[in-house]
Amino acid sequence: MWPLIRKDLLRRRARPASTLVMVAFPLFMSLALGSVIGGGGDGPEFPTISILVENRDEDGFLSRALVGALSSPQSEGYLEATIVGAEGRELMEMGKASALLIIPVGFTAAILDGTAAELRIVRNPSEGIKPEIVVQGAELVAAWLDQGSRLLGGELGQLRGMIEGGKIPPAARVGALAGAVTERMAAADGILFPPVVGIGSAKEATDEDDGRLSAKGIFGYVLLMTSVMALLFVAVRSVTDLFEEQNSGMLRRQFTSPQPVWRIMTAKFLFSLTLGLVVMTILAIFGLALGWLEVPEHPLAAILLGVTFNLAACSLVALIVGLSRNEKQAGILSWLIVMGMSAMGGSMVPLQQLPAGMRAVSDFTLNFWVIDGLTRVMFESAGLGEVGRNLAVLTVAGLVLAVAADALLVRRFREVGA
Repeated sequence: MWPLIRKDLLRRRARPASTLVMVAFPLFMSLALGSVIGGGGDGPEFPTISILVENRDEDGFLSRALVGALSSPQSEGYLEATIVGAEGRELMEMGKASALLIIPVGFTAAILDGTAAELRIVRNPSEGIKPEIVVQGAELVAAWLDQGSRLLGGELGQLRGMIEGGKIPPAARVGALAGAVTERMAAADGILFPPVVGIGSAKEATDEDDGRLSAKGIFGYVLLMTSVMALLFVAVRSVTDLFEEQNSGMLRRQFTSPQPVWRIMTAKFLFSLTLGLVVMTILAIFGLALGWLEVPEHPLAAILLGVTFNLAACSLVALIVGLSRNEKQAGILSWLIVMGMSAMGGSMVPLQQLPAGMRAVSDFTLNFWVIDGLTRVMFESAGLGEVGRNLAVLTVAGLVLAVAADALLVRRFREVGA
């Protein structure tokens, strides 16, 4: 059987284009998505957003407070605000920032008077995500200011009079204003303290405490996600070689040899499994060399997950080929099933971010079981015991599908040699 497997491996080495594409795809996607999500390298986990701020309302205390908030230490590492003048638009045309925030003249006065006010955003058209984050943040600030103006409308007008009065207001007047503000806030106490709507955070511990992914870890996680989809397509390409050999007459010549049909089909299946393991090994080496992955504490668990997933993937594709009437039907069905499992199983979107409806069917995909298992092994130091269920599901699925696929392939291609 080894000569048959070796023949296919040598043929693949002579025409490596499709295999190289499958190797390059996860690496490219990891670099692209990891750069957007993780910011790259050892930097902050969230990409730093560069923003230009043109404050045309220089005398307004609200506009000055807003500019100060954008430049506060709490924003360091997430937001890089640069104060500019009229040159802001020119700098944006040069691509110097993700967005330009313009605070118009009379902004503070409009808020205090309860009249219409606006914050203007000029987006960098060459970027997609970061400018949108700035827009969403500006809308949130606008909502806060709008509700604050509605709640403290009269009091804000009195405050403006004190500020523009040119002299220190009487203590009694200040006290009366403070009392009025307190009464307003007390009336909204049930909503504001604590707020009806809050923003929860998952940052309950440090990276060392909970194994949360670092910036480089994000590259590694994306590599795992996309590698699983790539390995499925490797299985599709290698198993559907049967149709190519059938069309070229090579399969008929093999059937004239003393080798039984089942042995030839099994050799083709083992070739597909071997090629998948080779591609998986190459991707793992690249991940380790680039620093996106680290050797896990329990490497055997990672290896077994990779082997059992490749077994299940090749078995599934072989089953599809065995059930298909022709090459075109096999190609379409394989593509639909691979893309469907990748979308719902975590190869396109992280499992944690899948909608509830899609997450409900994730357990029925091979992608879910291998991505979930490898994530815990690679980033949470899980061992064989912790991923035992993943291994069991992949192993059982692989063996059951393999037995059914082998029988169907033998029946499907036996007529070629008849």
